[in-house]
Amino acid sequence: MRKAVLFCPSRVWGGIEKNVRLRARFLGEDGVRVYVILLKGFFAERFAELPNVSVIEVASRGGDFNLFVVANYIKILRDIAPDVVFAALKKDWWLVSLASKLAGVDRVVLYLGIARRVKSPLKYFVIFRMMKSVLMVNSDSLKQAMLKHPKFFDENNVFRVYNGFDVPSAETEPMDFRAMFNLPADTVVVGCAGRFSPQKGFDLLPDILSKLPNNIHIVHAGEGEFEQEIKAAIQLRPESKRIHFLGYHQNMPSFFAGIDVFLLCSRNEGMANVLNEAMSHGTPVVSTRVPGSEELLAHGEYGILVDVDDVPAMARAISAIANGEHAVGPERLKRWIADEFGLERMVRETNQLFFSS
Repeated sequence: MRKAVLFCPSRVWGGIEKNVRLRARFLGEDGVRVYVILLKGFFAERFAELPNVSVIEVASRGGDFNLFVVANYIKILRDIAPDVVFAALKKDWWLVSLASKLAGVDRVVLYLGIARRVKSPLKYFVIFRMMKSVLMVNSDSLKQAMLKHPKFFDENNVFRVYNGFDVPSAETEPMDFRAMFNLPADTVVVGCAGRFSPQKGFDLLPDILSKLPNNIHIVHAGEGEFEQEIKAAIQLRPESKRIHFLGYHQNMPSFFAGIDVFLLCSRNEGMANVLNEAMSHGTPVVSTRVPGSEELLAHGEYGILVDVDDVPAMARAISAIANGEHAVGPERLKRWIADEFGLERMVRETNQLFFSS
């Protein structure tokens, strides 16, 4: 039986963590024995009941030179003897690569979901040239950004695997946000989803609404470490009455099925999972021009692209969709995502990267 160890010792639940769960699920369903490394007390229940998937909780992820963490990782990897090790978070690249090398694991795949500055050239050289780890990215734009550093990366060690999602069930029951928040029937519901952080741009929501009619409301799903800070700033604005927070929401298909427009207002991304999910439900989208979004929207063919932090443009785009001035049929959106960014492609390309020599 093939075996895989997926490292994701995170304290937040966002797109990367969801993607690890998805990979664990489809690998397990394919007969791979999967072990997921999580921080003790964080998210183990979200991996429960997945076939062939076990969770191993660790007390600490350590720093770059934490010998106790390295020793623990080496023991775990020697006991399991996996065919592949996958590290989902950049801050784990060094320790996971080092422990895997010392444990005799030949295939180490490191994930990068968002553009990062190369700050430690020696560390990158050791990881990717000496230890021979390979890099998985989720968009062509991100791949090209990494290939600009030829001392560390080339076509033989950087691989693009698009994020994929299940095709939504036709029986998905949409959430009735108008009833939930006692809104008038003519309300236009704009959905946002993601963890609370400055990167995601949710601090802009009051400014966007200030330029839109009163019948346009925003519903946000998610949580995060900056939640209280961002919410407190929003509550000071009169537009806060038109912003509704759901918190962590497990049934995201119903969320996407219940909104009229999806807004991605991020300042930086790799390939935004939530944008892919919204489009897979046939929901019209507005997105900032962050890495991956232009690929997902085919440079504006399947949605409206605006510049980062351009509040007036975001408001105009939402208004255009609400007024029927920019329409892409839902079936066309669904077909585009299913054909180019579907789960089947992600499964195939992940298996090839993980298990092909």
